[in-house]
Amino acid sequence: MKLLIIDDDAAERALTIQVLSQQFADVEAVEIADPDAFAHSMVQADFDGVVTEFRLAWTDGLALFRQIRRDHAVLPVIMLTRYGDEMLAAAAIKSGIADYIPKSHRHTLGDAITASLCKPDLPPLFQDKNDSLLLGILRLKSDYTYAMRIGPDNKPVFEWMSPSFKHIINCRDSINDAAAPLDGTGLAIHPNDTDIIQYRFAQLRAGFENIAEYRVIGNDGGCYWLKDYALPIRDPAHADVIRIYGSIQDLTRERATEEQLRLMQCAIESSSNGIVISGLADTDYGIIYANNAFLNLTGYRLEEIRGQNCRILNKHDHNQAEIAQLRTALHEGCDAHVVLRNYRKDGSLFWNEIHISPIRNQDNIITHFVGVQKDVTERCEMQALLSRKEAKLRAIFNNVFDGIFIIDQQGLIESINPSIEKIFGYQAHELIGQNITLLLTDPEWNWHDAYLGRTNNDSDQNVICAGHETYGLRKNRSKFPMDLSIIEINVDSRHLFICTVHDVSKHKQAEDALRKLSSHLELAREEERARIAREIHDELGSLLTVLKIDLSWLNKQLPADWVKCRAKTVNMTEQVDDAIQTVRKIITDLRPSILDHLGLLAAIEWHLEKIRQQTQMKCLLTMPEHPIDIDDKHSMAVFRIMQEALTNIIRHSMATVVIIKISVSGNNLQMYILDNGCGMTHAQINKHDHYGIKGMHERARYFGGELKLDGRPGQGVLLSLSMPIQAA
Repeated sequence: MKLLIIDDDAAERALTIQVLSQQFADVEAVEIADPDAFAHSMVQADFDGVVTEFRLAWTDGLALFRQIRRDHAVLPVIMLTRYGDEMLAAAAIKSGIADYIPKSHRHTLGDAITASLCKPDLPPLFQDKNDSLLLGILRLKSDYTYAMRIGPDNKPVFEWMSPSFKHIINCRDSINDAAAPLDGTGLAIHPNDTDIIQYRFAQLRAGFENIAEYRVIGNDGGCYWLKDYALPIRDPAHADVIRIYGSIQDLTRERATEEQLRLMQCAIESSSNGIVISGLADTDYGIIYANNAFLNLTGYRLEEIRGQNCRILNKHDHNQAEIAQLRTALHEGCDAHVVLRNYRKDGSLFWNEIHISPIRNQDNIITHFVGVQKDVTERCEMQALLSRKEAKLRAIFNNVFDGIFIIDQQGLIESINPSIEKIFGYQAHELIGQNITLLLTDPEWNWHDAYLGRTNNDSDQNVICAGHETYGLRKNRSKFPMDLSIIEINVDSRHLFICTVHDVSKHKQAEDALRKLSSHLELAREEERARIAREIHDELGSLLTVLKIDLSWLNKQLPADWVKCRAKTVNMTEQVDDAIQTVRKIITDLRPSILDHLGLLAAIEWHLEKIRQQTQMKCLLTMPEHPIDIDDKHSMAVFRIMQEALTNIIRHSMATVVIIKISVSGNNLQMYILDNGCGMTHAQINKHDHYGIKGMHERARYFGGELKLDGRPGQGVLLSLSMPIQAA
């Protein structure tokens, strides 16, 4: 397949050839950039089709097509352009061009060439007709196409429509066979657009082309906005319009977007807060938009501040720490909230509460900054005026960083603030009227139903909970930790609940990181203890042993009558023995060697025996008959927890009996330590400066275990430990 690629721009020709090469293995592209090359190729006449730009240096695409048509009547020509519009597309198709494609849709060029080189799949009604206009309509890159005839009553009647058009519209008669002529008498036009249709058909019957926008009611009951380009076809013999060909663009989504933008614009303009949008650093964060509230707040006109930096409001008062915060936020592309001293155009001072946030495009690149500004100078006066109190509370409700929603006694959400949308990922309309359980995990549902069932007849507010730690559910069903506070109030004889949500994800992450660091340091300390114990054993123990041997040798070498010297060596030997015992005690305290050699159970039994000897306290131990196959690090953790617990009992409990029970179930080790001492209250157990207890908790949690303490005054304390015996 050989194609002529006609375009002044070499880069554009290269892109077109690249697209064709990806779709056709046998394509041969001849590049044409000037009239001489074009004339030479026309003489050769050995090509299968032409792809041309509309705007050329020496001519335009339509004139070029007419020249090609004179010499090669059936040669398909496709116009691939970036300069055309809908009118040009209609003119091109009307003149007989095989297809019209914007360069933004260059990827469809291969399909267009394939379609132009073969006979289109026409409905049977048109199989025997050589109607170039109909072929053009069928090839037109639009959403829907159709053909109509003018009936005996001078009314247009559908003869054919594209399947996609038939799928959405309502015709008066149902159509079951897409290949048969349609016997519809019109579309289901929106009542407000009947005048447009009547005028449109009058123009078409008079022989004028027509472009009209109107609405139709679809099969699904929805309203569709259509832009209809219709071309009347006259009878060559009588000059009467006998047929209408049409191409339709579906504007429904575009109009919906326009309406949404209009509503957003109205919402911004009706906002009581000043809203300003600025550019980036390369424009000195110049203002490109400000709403009426901002203009009223500052006294400037939009023309006066457009392109200016917001520092114009600071005038001479630039020495404010909050300004540096704003600059940092702008530089780092993050949110900021400050209150500044600002000055109106007339020089009057007002306090300005400012929130700035970056605006990102679909590629997550910051393109602008939006600032919400509020004059808070009159806040005290507003608080004094009951009529303005609700407006102030609404402003606080909408600008607070914590999420707030109000629910009724059935748990249905009545109102939310924007932070709820940000925290949970829902839009406001998705949550209003929904039950609060949509935002909570299953375990919280019963607790939630319990407080809803209560009835508070007091006029004052009642705190249901404050800082209740739970998990929330985002729209994507991911869980996150949050603090939930609930206040019960009566407003206008209605029973309502105000729920405040604080996302503590980052706080929990910091806690986890700190906990992991603490546990890592504890493990590192254990490893360092083991290393020091080994070095003391290997170095100092060896030196003392050699010294004892040398003293023994020296004692044997001394003459029998050197009584004092021999007595001194004996005394020195005893001192070396004491030093060896001290070294052994230090090594044992650092890292009990019995734990490494005989295992956890033997180490616990050995430690209890030491406790019996040192304190005369009765120690009872129950443990499995066989050794436990436990990971070294887990073994050390269990031993240290047992060691810390017994140390606390000896120091604080005044107990005379301690009972230790150890059992294994599956991969879990259970250890219970019970004493008969003075006991502890719940407040004492959770006291902040009890680092030994906290250390036991963190050590157990690090290895996937759980430690509990249950104590009562005068009844001792029960420690329960559950921990995996092998690393996960």
